[in-house]
Amino acid sequence: MFTPSDLYRDAIIHLESNHWTDGESSGPIRLTTVGHLAYEKKNDTWSVSYDESDATGMRGTRTRVSLFPNGRVVLRRTGSVEMELEFIKGDQRVEAKSTPYGPVRFSVLTHEAKGSINEEGGEIELGYSLGFENRHTVSTRLQLEVTAQRQNHNTPNGTGPVQNGHSN
Repeated sequence: MFTPSDLYRDAIIHLESNHWTDGESSGPIRLTTVGHLAYEKKNDTWSVSYDESDATGMRGTRTRVSLFPNGRVVLRRTGSVEMELEFIKGDQRVEAKSTPYGPVRFSVLTHEAKGSINEEGGEIELGYSLGFENRHTVSTRLQLEVTAQRQNHNTPNGTGPVQNGHSN
């Protein structure tokens, strides 16, 4: 059985993303990739991380989705695309991000933010709408299914605590 301590495992990640604009679906994007499943005891947080590819249009970007015990989900991208968004079911917030073209303000309305992960894997689901200039622009539903591989590492490099992230 799993003992509550930092954990870092290789994982197979199945992603499915659906986007709608003005009620029109762009069709689902499905892909399977290799990434990592991590648990950080300090924050009681599970994280799933993976490298983006040409299929998502974000090659050179590392994505980390963290699941917190209070139901909060944080999506963080680093590399060629830099961003961090926080999702709490029923929450609407206005975000401001800097881009090469100047600052952009947008709103995020979270319809769904949930997941269940343990040392064997699990799933995370996000449903949210983005709005620009006070109008609805795009809705997204993202599902991650994670299967941990049998090998187990204490940390990403075997030398210290994991700086990643849980829930039920």
